[in-house]
Amino acid sequence: MLGITDIDLKQTRFYQEVLAEGRLEGHQKGHQEGHQEGRQEGRQEGRQLGEALVLRRLLTRRFGPLPEWVEQRIQQAPPEQLETWAERLLDAESLPAVFEA
Repeated sequence: MLGITDIDLKQTRFYQEVLAEGRLEGHQKGHQEGHQEGRQEGRQEGRQLGEALVLRRLLTRRFGPLPEWVEQRIQQAPPEQLETWAERLLDAESLPAVFEA
């Protein structure tokens, strides 16, 4: 095609500039997506820590000092589970009853 090979085309200034712009744009887009993911993860972690703190305070107020097994379950639980346990706390007769399935 017009006697131009891929190698000749790739060595042109225009090709090099377009390639550099594409790389820069891709890097910037990836950087922005990374920031968004980081913020999302930070919000998720903050939500989980906040819910865990409130649950610990409520459990301690209702049942007294918390045993280690409760602390471990709270630390490992996702936010949805923490919410479920907080709701069960209202009706539970005992600390183990809060964590029963």
